[in-house]
Amino acid sequence: MTNSSLAMRRAAWTAALACAALLLAACTGHKKDATQSAARVDGTEITVHQINFRLQRERGLRPEQQDAASRKILEQLIDEQLLVEKAEKTKADQEPGAQQAFDAARREVLARAYVEQAVQAVPAPTETAMRAYFDANDALFEHRRVYVLQEYLARVPEDKIPALRALVESGHPPAEIEAWFKAQNAPFRAQESTHPAEQIPLNSLKSLAAVQDGHGLLVSAGDQVHVTYVTSSTQAPVGFDKAKPAIGQFLTADARRKATEGNLAALRSAAKIDYSAPYEALAASASTFSLKDVAAASQAPVPAGTRVTLPAATTPGVQVSLPAPGAQSGVRVSLPSTPASSVEVRLPPQTAVDPGKK
Repeated sequence: MTNSSLAMRRAAWTAALACAALLLAACTGHKKDATQSAARVDGTEITVHQINFRLQRERGLRPEQQDAASRKILEQLIDEQLLVEKAEKTKADQEPGAQQAFDAARREVLARAYVEQAVQAVPAPTETAMRAYFDANDALFEHRRVYVLQEYLARVPEDKIPALRALVESGHPPAEIEAWFKAQNAPFRAQESTHPAEQIPLNSLKSLAAVQDGHGLLVSAGDQVHVTYVTSSTQAPVGFDKAKPAIGQFLTADARRKATEGNLAALRSAAKIDYSAPYEALAASASTFSLKDVAAASQAPVPAGTRVTLPAATTPGVQVSLPAPGAQSGVRVSLPSTPASSVEVRLPPQTAVDPGKK
């Protein structure tokens, strides 16, 4: 196959996939007769609805940028239409790979549409529920602190971990812990970090909040240990009124996630599902459902769960970034930045990190 024909084949595949996305937009319930024509390519209409559909997927687009973005998207749609026409003429849309791509796109779009439709009935959280969440997470709000941490990631023989734990819990300073690692020939890495409570996974924060300045804690998994010292901390509380909007949005997202998982569990229970070998063994230990399976490819999951951003004192409105709820457990609420929180180094959940990995 020549370079020219190979390039044409790749272009045709690109057009086929782009065509699938455009055709499948109809699954969301929009009708063509409700749109206006923006251009025609060899008699084929490109609609304002198609442009708006693409615009909705542009994140962080400011109002003054929409006109320029619309023109750019229109030109992209024209190019895609030209490629689609060529792909159809060369029968690229009938190749097995293209058919599989069409089917996969259709399944994802329909699954997402059903999820979005099913969660519409989830009620907004009550004032009581928001207050309960606020009270239950005082380390994030009323007793919020900005932490300066000294952390050690190390690999230690499991029979030596109790001795190390005793050193940490009895109040020995970080310098002595480093000396102990060296005496044991234990590989370790040290890092210093400054960040507020909301940048720490909630399951770790609950333990860290109980640690006084100058003291540390240790978590381990096998022969890997993670030692964290609170070098110093600053009180930076946030009241309920400021936290309330973001808490409400997080609780809404969490309720929708639970409703969707419950809905799918009911569908699975009612369905007859037969696994073929060798998938029977895999199915026995597989997760039944994750919203990440139907989340947008561009929506990257956040480690340790949902991030909810509260506004700074001088900034109106609330910004909320909701990753795929299938991510690891925990909640992140990003509060107004402070001078002490300019460096973000996240304390991992209750598992250690391999110190041998860079």
